[in-house]
Amino acid sequence: MATSLDIQIVSHGTPELVRPLLADLQGAGGQLHILENLAHSPDARADRPSLRHADGAPRGFAANHNLLAARGDADVIAILNPDLRIDAAVFARLLAAFDDPAIGIVAPRVYGADGQLADNARRVLTPRRLLRDRLVPGRRRSDYPDAGVACEPDWVAGMCLLVRRRAFEALGGFDAGYRMYCEDMDLCVRAWQAGWTVRCLPALGVVHDARRASLRDPRHFAWHLASLLRFWRSPAYRRFVASPPAGRS
Repeated sequence: MATSLDIQIVSHGTPELVRPLLADLQGAGGQLHILENLAHSPDARADRPSLRHADGAPRGFAANHNLLAARGDADVIAILNPDLRIDAAVFARLLAAFDDPAIGIVAPRVYGADGQLADNARRVLTPRRLLRDRLVPGRRRSDYPDAGVACEPDWVAGMCLLVRRRAFEALGGFDAGYRMYCEDMDLCVRAWQAGWTVRCLPALGVVHDARRASLRDPRHFAWHLASLLRFWRSPAYRRFVASPPAGRS
């Protein structure tokens, strides 16, 4: 039986980003769900069949994707940022990974628009690691630098990930208490602790055209800090510290 797919995109009034992505998704199959999260701001119309959900309520990444997930019923949920460019053939290989019943979350390695590895497969960020990376010049580097091999990281970034619906629902979805940042790390850590595997496959033709201007917005710094503090206070993080993973590749 074929694995069914729901593709979720949340757009905040960015048709210039959504249109190219929708064109990329023409051959992807699955049901496309688009949440337009700005009132009276219709985004790009898809040429392929889609379910469009207009909702101007201010929500974060986690709450928006939980809302869309509740409106779908496919076996696997694909969570995509609107600023991705993606080869639709990627989905066949990613979906094939779910033939392994232990797999809960799958992602491809992602590149930036500059051709550099986007570092979307990561180890859990602890206070010690954060200080070390910030204070030691040149210390920050990719946790999984070989994009040509599959790995099973602590977590994968929410810019592009697929999650088994059964796992997502059993975990209660994303923690909507995160407005932005760290909700993906939290979900993956909880998935591992619940017995699911998180896997990242070699680079498969996915590019993340990140808008770095947002990183200079003081609100984003505040959201990131608040999310880190929430994660470090969470039961999932306490369990991680008490019993860190051994031998995870």
